[in-house]
Amino acid sequence: MERTVFTIVALLLGLLTGCAGPEHNGLKINHVEMPEWTRTGHHPDFPESDYLIAYGLARTSREATRIAEDRLEVMICDYAVRRHQDLFKDTQFEAVVTEPAAWFKLSEFGDAVQEDAASDGFEAVVARAINFDELKLRTLSLLPAAKTELEKVIKPPRGLGSIPKRMEMWGNYYLLAIRVVALQLIAQDTLNQQVFEDVEDALISLWELPTICQVSQWGADQSVKIRGGLDDPIGMKVFFRGQPVAGVPISWGAARGFSGTLEGDRELSDTGLGTAKVLYVAPTGDDFAYVQGHLDLDQLIGRPLGIAMNVWLWKVFLPSRANGELVVDIKETGQNGQPLPEPVFYPDIEKWCIGRNLAVAKTESTHEDKRYHLVLSGEVSVSSNLQGDIPVALATGTFTLRDEATGTALFDYTLGLKEEGKPGNSEATIRLIAMRKGAAEVLVEMATRIISSLPSKHDEFGRGEGK
Repeated sequence: MERTVFTIVALLLGLLTGCAGPEHNGLKINHVEMPEWTRTGHHPDFPESDYLIAYGLARTSREATRIAEDRLEVMICDYAVRRHQDLFKDTQFEAVVTEPAAWFKLSEFGDAVQEDAASDGFEAVVARAINFDELKLRTLSLLPAAKTELEKVIKPPRGLGSIPKRMEMWGNYYLLAIRVVALQLIAQDTLNQQVFEDVEDALISLWELPTICQVSQWGADQSVKIRGGLDDPIGMKVFFRGQPVAGVPISWGAARGFSGTLEGDRELSDTGLGTAKVLYVAPTGDDFAYVQGHLDLDQLIGRPLGIAMNVWLWKVFLPSRANGELVVDIKETGQNGQPLPEPVFYPDIEKWCIGRNLAVAKTESTHEDKRYHLVLSGEVSVSSNLQGDIPVALATGTFTLRDEATGTALFDYTLGLKEEGKPGNSEATIRLIAMRKGAAEVLVEMATRIISSLPSKHDEFGRGEGK
């Protein structure tokens, strides 16, 4: 057994050293030069003047391919609509179909879809492209079958008593109708007005669904934790004509203009109940944000339809400058542990807070109306001695910025600052200078953490007004 193991190891070492070349430490990794188009996003074989082209970047070729193909499906739909925007002016379609849509599967265009791929072993880049002229020819060939398929389906009635049935029937009908409209726009640059009226009917029937339901909501007006989410779930119960809306797919997320992470029920329960946990909402400088839930029509139909469905909103409060307070609890001692005649750190920090419209308090909170309280605590001491006729002071201390509500430490900092005077300076003067420089250093280190935890909409990294 030992001889066998030794032989296998020896063979492996021989192979590795044979690959690595002479006097090479470790395993040789051959460098793979990626094509220039993977860096620039401009493929020489697919100029953007002649092609719709989408790229996918991922760890594996399979994932990169999926991303590129999904993007090209969306681009084809966007291409159909974007060039004819004037035709949709003041329509329901213009107002409601504002999300990415994929009414076609890329496979429907067959070998008209061209491809290229590259990988260096660590990441893969995939390109999928279709020539504009070829796209027009393919849509022209797909149009008759799309019209026939639509003609076979009877337009759903408006008064269905089941919300899930309405979603399914009108969602499928919309998909069939919009395919005809999009194909004809690409192939013939004309709007099929009769079918477009069917599209409009379907959109009205789908978009109104949340508004005709009776919904009770709870969980709003909570405060989002600093670097976290909400303590309690948000939820709703949905009824239609006195009966629970059951089994309908739902999605959760941050409302438009905000970002965050929510995890919740994938569909309404048999009693019409849906709940979600808000795990995180990114602070923007605003005092509050909205999170939302909506009927997931795309999930039900199996394709992104592009319809921005009516949503249910929950208002939640965000960590912000206006909602927050900084409590400063720093113990300052001087030579031989004696209290300083006057504090140095708190006045400087207080001045900084006032200049940024941040409520500030010493030792204990004095702003009970604020939802968020950061505590900057620490101990700092300063000592001095004479080195010849030159006074030298040393300011040392440890500081912690924490969230009072959770006790979570957001940042720790250790100060060690040496200040040398000049002949004739007193030790007391140099100790004061050391403390003031120490306060400035600590404030520089803590300022960005305080600002990012309690941002203002006027900060450069905030959303800003008008955005």
